[in-house]
Amino acid sequence: MKSHRCSKLALMTLSILGAAWFMIPLVNSVRHLCPTRPTGVPEAQAIAAWARKYGVGCNVCHVAGYKLTGAGQKFLRQGHTMPGSDKEANISDFLSLTAKIRTWGKKTTVVEEARETQKTSKSSFEFHALSLYSGGALDRGFSYFAEFYLHENEKKFTPTASEANVSDMGDWGRSKLAEAYLAYNYNLNEDVYAGGRMGRIMPWLIHFHGGGARLDYSRPLPFTSQTQTNNPYRPFSRQYGASAFGAFKDLFAELGIVNGTGKHENIVEVETDNKKDVYLTLDYTFDGNGSMLGAYYYKGYWPLHWFSQAASGDKFRQYGLIGNYTFKLSPFGLDRAGGSLIGACFIGNDRYKNTGGVNEDNHRSKSYFVETQAHLFDDMLAPYFRYEWFDSNTALPNTEKYGPVLGLNWKAFNHGRFVLEYSRYKTRNNFQKYTRDEDVTLEAQFMF
Repeated sequence: MKSHRCSKLALMTLSILGAAWFMIPLVNSVRHLCPTRPTGVPEAQAIAAWARKYGVGCNVCHVAGYKLTGAGQKFLRQGHTMPGSDKEANISDFLSLTAKIRTWGKKTTVVEEARETQKTSKSSFEFHALSLYSGGALDRGFSYFAEFYLHENEKKFTPTASEANVSDMGDWGRSKLAEAYLAYNYNLNEDVYAGGRMGRIMPWLIHFHGGGARLDYSRPLPFTSQTQTNNPYRPFSRQYGASAFGAFKDLFAELGIVNGTGKHENIVEVETDNKKDVYLTLDYTFDGNGSMLGAYYYKGYWPLHWFSQAASGDKFRQYGLIGNYTFKLSPFGLDRAGGSLIGACFIGNDRYKNTGGVNEDNHRSKSYFVETQAHLFDDMLAPYFRYEWFDSNTALPNTEKYGPVLGLNWKAFNHGRFVLEYSRYKTRNNFQKYTRDEDVTLEAQFMF
């Protein structure tokens, strides 16, 4: 029953996306993804340093401030370069400062048969993060990118941690390296290029659809959930490794080899575990708005037996389809409006022997999300709605987590935004018990 429902939901997701892509007019052959210098546009919204360097508004590479256009996708993949003559290097063109300031409220309800319903709620203010973004083209085809958190409120134990927990300076803060890599690009001609990068990386296909640059406050549940509780792998995890990539016109492929440490950011290897994980992505960009369809594959290993969490290591795989259809309503006379439909569907399996077990079991997982966005008033307002569903083990009942997410992104000023988001998740614990989590977050963000 569960498997049938999963398949039905996945088919619905892909059908909606497919229908949207086929709506793209065949006569729309103008797909000039190289950015031009527009006039009369705001000076900065995403990575402000690159807007300063090239003298363009960030709407060349971004929709609604954060989501990448086709030009933005190519700019990122081709070494942060734009057409035009080079100029003398200036640190202002390579460095941006950003901050995230939040207030949030959380309510948890535990419902169990024959027991009294338990309700808890918390709320707080926090200066969540202060970060530096640095990157750009160097020379002879080399470029770099780095995102470094000078401070991040890690919420190390729980979002409701108290002073009884260990905390430096009382704020659960830490510094953190997010993505950081050195890249090389070689352009054979206007249609073909190839290259590689090495450092701390995330698959670009995941980055484009909510893992990195995004309009939403939160990342989609299928990107942030673990299929095996003790295996730290999550699709959006930034990992130490290297990748090779190549493109022919709007078709792009990337092959990566990474340590496979997932969210355990400081682990390089465990005991004698020297196995490396592999990912492969293939995607095609349909238009200048960044509409895209892509496939994702990940093959990994995590040594559960070294931590006495199982009798063997976890040999796992993930398969995914990811895409978006982004559009403008100018053909209908609505020059200041547009929108986007985004979705992804994953299936996976984890193979390992349970503690005390003899045979290796295959644990299958499924997940998906579908999101709609409206980009209004020249992207000043962007309401969005997302529904997501995750099942860590389809062979067992009551292993699902699912629910809606509703948000509003407001670009109140050229150098920043406010985003308000509400989520309501239901987690099935067993036949007689479930947990409902409701969260409301208001985030203010600026970048200069």
